[in-house]
Amino acid sequence: MINTLFPCRRYSFANDTILEDLSKNTISLIEEKKISIKLKKKEVLFYEGTIPTGVYILKSGKVKKYSTGLNGKEHIFYLAKENGILGYHCLLSKETYAHTTACLTDCEFDLIPKEVFLSMIENDYEMLYRLLKSISHEFGVFTNNTRILAQHSVRERTALSIIKLERFFDNNGCIKLSRKDHSSLVGTSIESLVRTLHDFKEEGAIELRESMIITKDMEKLVKASNFM
Repeated sequence: MINTLFPCRRYSFANDTILEDLSKNTISLIEEKKISIKLKKKEVLFYEGTIPTGVYILKSGKVKKYSTGLNGKEHIFYLAKENGILGYHCLLSKETYAHTTACLTDCEFDLIPKEVFLSMIENDYEMLYRLLKSISHEFGVFTNNTRILAQHSVRERTALSIIKLERFFDNNGCIKLSRKDHSSLVGTSIESLVRTLHDFKEEGAIELRESMIITKDMEKLVKASNFM
C-alpha cells in the first residue's frame, strides 16, 4: 500500500540486487572463500576509522550504520536488512571506514575477503554494472536525506522515518526500534521524538506499545511528512 502513497525507493537504501543471478564460477568462488560470522544484538561488525578487509553479506538480521560527532553522539544514516551488502564503498575507495556498523538484532554475515571481491567485479561485468547502479542510487538517497535534514521540521522528519521504517521492518505495520536509535535516525533529541510520537498517537496515525510503534493510518503519516 505504501508504495502507492509515497515514493519510498527515492528515500531508502537498497543494494540487495548486486548479487542476483551470479555466474556459477562466481557462486563457487564465494562458497569456497567466504567466512561465516555470527554477532549478537548491539555487537559491532566494524568500527569507524578501521581498514576494510572485505565485503559483508548480511544473511540474517538487521544492522545500523552510524557516524559519531565530536560530542560522541551517534547519527544513524542507514539501516540494512537481510541480503544487504556492507563495506564495499570504503574498500573500493581504498579508505578507512567512514562509519561504524552495529547489530540491531542477532545477525549472521558472510565475509568475502577483499581480494576475492575485487576479482569478482573484475571478471563479472554484470555484477560490476549492478554495483555501479547501486552506488548511483545511494548518492541520490543521500542527497534527498540531506535536504530533509536541512529543510524539514522534526514532525515531518519523524513521519517520514515511520513510513520508511514500516517498509524496512515489513512486519504488519509493527516497528521495533529503540527511542535512542529512532531519534538518532530522525536527527533530534529523544524528548522531541517522544512528544512527536505522542502527537501522532493522539491523531490516530500510530499506536504505541512499549518500545513498538504500530502504524494505523499511513495516509495521515504521508500528509504529516509534507511530501504529498
